[in-house]
Amino acid sequence: MSAPARRYDLDALRVGAFLLLLLYHLGMFYVSWDWHVKSNHVLRNLEPWMGVVNPWRLTLLFVISGAATRFMGERASSATFAKERSQRLLVPLLFGMILIVAPQSWAEVVEKNGYAGSFLDFWPRYLTFDPSFGLILPTYNHLWFVAYLWVYTMLAVALRPFWPAIEAGAARLLKGPALLLLPALLFGLYRATAARAWGETHIVFADGYGHLQYGTAFLLGFVMARNDAAWDLLERRRLGVLATACAALAVGLLVRRYEYVQEAGSLTTVAAFVRETYAWTVICALFGYARHYIRSGSPLLTTLTEAVFPFYLIHQTAIVLAGHFLTPLALPVLIEASAILVFEIGACLATYGLARAVPILRAPLGLKPAPRRPNKARALATE
Repeated sequence: MSAPARRYDLDALRVGAFLLLLLYHLGMFYVSWDWHVKSNHVLRNLEPWMGVVNPWRLTLLFVISGAATRFMGERASSATFAKERSQRLLVPLLFGMILIVAPQSWAEVVEKNGYAGSFLDFWPRYLTFDPSFGLILPTYNHLWFVAYLWVYTMLAVALRPFWPAIEAGAARLLKGPALLLLPALLFGLYRATAARAWGETHIVFADGYGHLQYGTAFLLGFVMARNDAAWDLLERRRLGVLATACAALAVGLLVRRYEYVQEAGSLTTVAAFVRETYAWTVICALFGYARHYIRSGSPLLTTLTEAVFPFYLIHQTAIVLAGHFLTPLALPVLIEASAILVFEIGACLATYGLARAVPILRAPLGLKPAPRRPNKARALATE
């Protein structure tokens, strides 16, 4: 089997999804939903817009991650691949838990628990599993995605002898309309049952619904990766799929409004299936349009593809700290949000620059090892 060509369309969608996450978490500082720290300004009008992207943004990332795992897995033995992926995922995860996420937890206990100590007072207690704050410490907060991705990758490595059979079965099952229908029904079933019973915890060892949702998304990306017929179908039918997504969104909004007005709990199951139909068709439409329009790379895409992991690692800590220190100033919301966004972008760029400049920080901050430079003496000797 030949090595796959670089999928620039998936690179672009991955970059876009992570950049959207940078804005989404800034929004979490302002909406009425619970979060680590909160602004004095509550922007309820922002919530519907966040609700539009919330059903599909993380599922999209796991589907892309599953496809990327399938492509990367072709180039190395199982042992080598497991080692490489563990280094790329676990090193940033552990570094993030020890250092990057800790300031988030400090700001949270200051605001929610009235803790009066400095970060330097808090950090040793954070590292020694102090239960007195009412939080699980140390924690990974937004880095839960990395932990889940590592678990799914290791499961994929363990099942490597069965890859051909799994892909062949999926290709027979996910063709034609079934590619749109079956995942939507499966995700809807999860939403109507497991989500209602267990909720979503982001605790890797206690998140039944999360693993059903995101593990299935990872598997879908994995089995679709080399299925050219599936990608071609999504490209050909992209307009119809987008129209279906828009229709599902409209129906979902009507159902939600009816439930709110009538308190019609019996429609919750309907809402779950409509929501997941909307989410999956949005994802499929994005795949179709990206495959049609993004056929080649660019220097900017190459840079952003490398940079998004360091951006992801640092962005939420930047938002939390900036928001925590700016809230007492009682700034107008536009000035406050703009200042946080500028600080967030600056922190992302600085982290990426630091990772590139300091070799020992490349792995902890999410970059691959620097390519080896050719040995000049060895090169001259072979001439």
